[in-house]
Amino acid sequence: MKVVLLSPPQNDKMFPSLGIAYIGAVLKKSGHDILIIDGAGISLKEMIASIKDYHPDIAGITMNTTNRFDVLELAKQIKSNLKIPIILGGPHPTLLPDQLLKNYKYIDFIVRNEGEYSTLELVNSLEKKKTFSNIKGISYRDNNKVIHNPPAEPILDLDKLPFPDWSFFNLKKYSKQVEYPEKYKKYPVGSVISSRGCPFRCTFCSSSQFWGHKNRLRSPENIIGEIKMLYGLGIRFIVFNDDNFSSNTKRAIQICKLMIKEGLSEKMGWQCRAEVNVMNEELIKWMKKANCNMIEFGIEDCTQEGLKWFKKSHTQQQVDKAFDLCRKYKIKTKSYFIVGGDHETKENIKRKKKYIENLNPDITTASILLAYPGTEVYDLGKNQKLFDESVWLDNCVGEKFHSRAPIYTGPHLSYSELISASADINYWWGRKKGQYGIKDNIKIAVDMLKQGDINKLFRMSLAVIKQKLSFK
Repeated sequence: MKVVLLSPPQNDKMFPSLGIAYIGAVLKKSGHDILIIDGAGISLKEMIASIKDYHPDIAGITMNTTNRFDVLELAKQIKSNLKIPIILGGPHPTLLPDQLLKNYKYIDFIVRNEGEYSTLELVNSLEKKKTFSNIKGISYRDNNKVIHNPPAEPILDLDKLPFPDWSFFNLKKYSKQVEYPEKYKKYPVGSVISSRGCPFRCTFCSSSQFWGHKNRLRSPENIIGEIKMLYGLGIRFIVFNDDNFSSNTKRAIQICKLMIKEGLSEKMGWQCRAEVNVMNEELIKWMKKANCNMIEFGIEDCTQEGLKWFKKSHTQQQVDKAFDLCRKYKIKTKSYFIVGGDHETKENIKRKKKYIENLNPDITTASILLAYPGTEVYDLGKNQKLFDESVWLDNCVGEKFHSRAPIYTGPHLSYSELISASADINYWWGRKKGQYGIKDNIKIAVDMLKQGDINKLFRMSLAVIKQKLSFK
């Protein structure tokens, strides 16, 4: 069968979609005719023209909460032009399948959670005109009734999956982020996920709702095989997009040792996300030897009250130790903080700035607390009647929203105060570290205008102007 897999048109994507690259590889291995159209840097009109030229039998589209309306417009136009079955996959449809199937009749199927094998079974059934009732992990309509089949079992042996198929992607399109070492910026950047699943239950995160709570690990040998493939594609910098690359320190060290043994550490740089509570000197020493350039840490808050509210399991002592070790071995650090929550106050935000100054990360990002579907924060907001499930049918534009999701304010700060605080911290620390000059600010403004997000540009500009008045 001819299957087209799509990521929607978007100008500011950091990485190509691993999801459709994996699914494309599985479908191709099973003998299906595959076309992947990557939406980075192309228009909706161009994408529709390419789809029509291919004449597919089925279309599959990856969707998240932020891009949901771009995906819905793409799906609507495909159905209007081609009248073929349309499958959605990704975090947003996984968490809200009922709403999507009831409200958008041009969506035919939703593949929930991991998509590789459920999508293959569905495509095979469509090809052979068989029933869908025995395919685990899918949702669909039957005589206007929405059916949710039982969930599929998580893929326990991730090594059995083929490597993602990057043959349809122009990897040079993707933005070179400010933290990438200068010598690698002329090369494409590769994305690898070495594990799936997260045992933690942070209030703001839905990752475990998608991947499950069990941490499933690929073998070091399998990961090195994929990195070698990426090197052959011209990639010289790797970003591990696991929730926690260091969840198993023994495996992480073995990956580093294999990078060195295979000569990859001399040719390529890399960065990853990790939890501070598992970092130790031996691990960081091997990461440095393997040419790790940066580690990203989710710190989120600087008070015990805030850490408890976010359900973070680390201590401030563990944070200090991890950052001290990174400095000792000259690995850059990126810290993530969240502005918002029931504990958040103006005084706490001032403490957060002081804490960041003492911690001295190379890069920091302070994000506004957003109530994404599948998170505990979302349930709290619904219980407080701040919003209900119909919010996802709205375009989510205005003071109460950010990145097409509702803001969770908490009892002490307003929407505008949270937006201002986030902009203040990001701009203050970026300027302090020399990351936001005039050219950078112009680029940010131009990118927002290209996306048609004039409202966001105005709000962010106003927040920066107000920062000295609100949070001195």
